[in-house]
Amino acid sequence: MATTVLSGSPQVATPVYNKMLFKVSGSLTAQPNYRYVCDVKNPAGTTLARLKCDKLPTTSYGFFDVAKVVETLITPTKPSLTQTSFVDHAGYYSGYRLDFMEEYGNTPVVQTGTVTTLSGNVSFAGNLEQLELATWSGGLYFPSGAIVNDTTRMLTTPTTRTVYADGYGWLSIGQFNYGVEKAYIQYWSATGGTFARQFDVSASGTSGSTVIRFGVGPMNLKALTSGQCSDGNPGDYLFQGNAGDFYDVYFQKGSNITIRQRYIIGQCQRFNSIPVHFQNKYGGIDSYTFTLKNRKRANISRQTFGYNSDVYATTTYDKVWAGEFDYVYALNSDWLTDAESAWLIEMVRSGQVWLELDGQLVEAIVNANTYQFTTRRNDRLTQLQVEVAVAYKNNIL
Repeated sequence: MATTVLSGSPQVATPVYNKMLFKVSGSLTAQPNYRYVCDVKNPAGTTLARLKCDKLPTTSYGFFDVAKVVETLITPTKPSLTQTSFVDHAGYYSGYRLDFMEEYGNTPVVQTGTVTTLSGNVSFAGNLEQLELATWSGGLYFPSGAIVNDTTRMLTTPTTRTVYADGYGWLSIGQFNYGVEKAYIQYWSATGGTFARQFDVSASGTSGSTVIRFGVGPMNLKALTSGQCSDGNPGDYLFQGNAGDFYDVYFQKGSNITIRQRYIIGQCQRFNSIPVHFQNKYGGIDSYTFTLKNRKRANISRQTFGYNSDVYATTTYDKVWAGEFDYVYALNSDWLTDAESAWLIEMVRSGQVWLELDGQLVEAIVNANTYQFTTRRNDRLTQLQVEVAVAYKNNIL
């Protein structure tokens, strides 16, 4: 008899950095040496690992957490600053397949004659909080049918963001069993009553991708060619780049559009700003620019041992035999709103962070073990001060 899957992770899309727990039952649990078996496979059917689980003594159920195996299919890579239009959000998601079987007998044998298979599932590079995971269905972020107006969301938390005219950024959306057709963009002036320009960018090149990524920063949009924009003008045409101007981005399927994502152009910056890009809790890539005075330092460590300068050891001194150093940036944000304060914990807790330095994305690590939330009911607007270390060690001279 086949194994029955009683409950499991959401079938539309599952955040891979959370538990992916499946509860199973079998009708032959009275057999000697009975155990449940789960083969975790990639979408092509290649076995990644075989897991086995004893039946519980009271209910005879079995439980499998396949997250650590499926996680090996997720290989996030840093995005390209020069991305224009849409690309496959490759590395941040993967399909997987589970084959459930049974093992029993005086000499235990895995019974392969009847297999219960779960396929068509998607895992993505998400890491949800427990209370959010408890109610997660994936439907708003990975719609299984048409986009629902004013409901379907992108893979990000805030819907309004401050950006700067020389900034880069990306916006991702999950799609399941259908495809986003285009991005719909409007340029607005802060003083205008209507948009200065509206146009579409086709997503046809990403058909078949389960998660797609769109270059949404001001520099990404301005780099769009006239052939990529539906009105025949390049992306920088009528771009509203003054402080307070903004632009709106939607993803569209037919006549249905997602929730609006708004980007407001920030004030001119007095200091050399440092943008930080990071993988957010939904497996998208978010960005925040630290615009106040930022400082850079080097942390140096040395290994020293006693050294004799002559064969009689009459003169002994310490000598540096090895050592290393790394660079650490002390970053200071501008004043944060309540929404930004709540959102930026996703940067602090992220395992994929990049500093944008001299036009390059450099892997980094946030050096913060606590995070203070603020609300304007009890606190004034506050700033975030955080240290971010370049993830590379360098040998000392």
